[in-house]
Amino acid sequence: MKLIVSSVFMFAACTTPVSASSPVPLKGKPTAPVAVKAELAARSARVTLSFESDAQGVDVVASGVDGLVVEQGALVQKGAFKRGDTRVFDVAFAPGAGRSQLVVSVSGTFNGGHRARVAAFTVGTGPLPESPGTVMTTDDGERVKVMP
Repeated sequence: MKLIVSSVFMFAACTTPVSASSPVPLKGKPTAPVAVKAELAARSARVTLSFESDAQGVDVVASGVDGLVVEQGALVQKGAFKRGDTRVFDVAFAPGAGRSQLVVSVSGTFNGGHRARVAAFTVGTGPLPESPGTVMTTDDGERVKVMP
């Protein structure tokens, strides 16, 4: 499954919030028609969702990757929204060492079908954590990582 993810880099020492958004993909698997934006600070984010169609049974969850820990993950459970609705959530988190990710997932029924959208926003600076595995090159020259 391919997900197009937009991210923003933020320096941990910075006190000025940084804005980022996750654009609607032009190709690939259909996603939920909702725009996800985040204004990032050192230990929190203001997440804005803008619904582009009516939606029912919507779950919104914030989580962390690479060491980031979200204080409250479930932002909405089984919510209903109208086209044009905008909702703002304040998400408190403890960032991971160096660079980590805040992930916002929106899923529900949009236009009669189940759709989901996931957006990730980078917090902090530094190298990405190393993941386990061995990098190999296939016969046709493609680099792949073999996981343990």
